Amino acid sequence: MNALLTIDMHLPEPEALEQARQVLAQGGLVIVPTETVYGIACDPSVSGAMKKLVAAKGREEEKPIARLAADAEQVAAVAKNWNDGLQALATEYWPGPLTIVLETTEGWTGFRVPDHAVALQLAERCGHGLALTSANRSGEPDTQTAGDAMAAIKADLVLDSGPSAAEALPSTVVKIDETSIECLREGGLPFSKIEQMFKHKGTKDSKEVSL
Repeated sequence: MNALLTIDMHLPEPEALEQARQVLAQGGLVIVPTETVYGIACDPSVSGAMKKLVAAKGREEEKPIARLAADAEQVAAVAKNWNDGLQALATEYWPGPLTIVLETTEGWTGFRVPDHAVALQLAERCGHGLALTSANRSGEPDTQTAGDAMAAIKADLVLDSGPSAAEALPSTVVKIDETSIECLREGGLPFSKIEQMFKHKGTKDSKEVSL
């Protein structure tokens, strides 16, 4: 049975965040609220955690799972090519509905910095990006309350901050390979604006991040 913790969506209680971090550090799964829908997360650095997440989700192992990051620093730390264009997008659109797929030491990975204090502070407390996917079985509807998420998928801990947005648009997903940018899915942000900002700022390589 899922353990449930009520948590404030604006000022998350440190005790609840720490309990969630401990569950993740032990390879467990945690249902996490975001500004769109509820998600289910694991710590990809813990052996066996990703397999547990894939099994709970009921999805193909080869299908990629995006990362929840606390900020651009966590993404830049693992990116092979962090540049001025990426920094400009991070400064303008994170936190927010933008997923950036880029090359890391572990292959191509999507990163999202959601506009929700619980998700952001949990990733910050863990110190690195978390694997995050929607809290539902593959092919089933997204869940917008903790209760629905608990009923839809098995986790070790549920963080309940109340209902998510009633009509939330999905994030816009872009793939960036050094100087090129490609739209994989247009969502809450127009791709034309994202592309213009990325190209306008250039692609000077840099690992320095200042938000």
